[in-house]
Amino acid sequence: MGKTSNVEREYKNVIFTNHAIQRLKKRKITQDMVVKTLKTPEKKVKEDNGNTQFTKMVYKRKVQVVANYQNDERKWLVVSAWVRGEEDPKPLWLQILLFPLRIFKRT
Repeated sequence: MGKTSNVEREYKNVIFTNHAIQRLKKRKITQDMVVKTLKTPEKKVKEDNGNTQFTKMVYKRKVQVVANYQNDERKWLVVSAWVRGEEDPKPLWLQILLFPLRIFKRT
């Protein structure tokens, strides 16, 4: 699996919104995972708003990508991405704050 820290605005002929880039970093999803999901999805659903939702199992993670095809550029614009069944990681400050509560729950 590749790193998510060097996320590019355009990667392998796919464009990523700022929101999508933030979500990839937060959710530890690589741009390669997104491109694989777009190019060879296991499931593809057109939404009423014009977006398309793609789903594919990549590296044992069920990746979901929402994208919109840009006819003028002939490229997909990735709006967001997540992994089905995984919650977003909590920020470190919140983990530290909640740590004492986790200890008391165990006793």
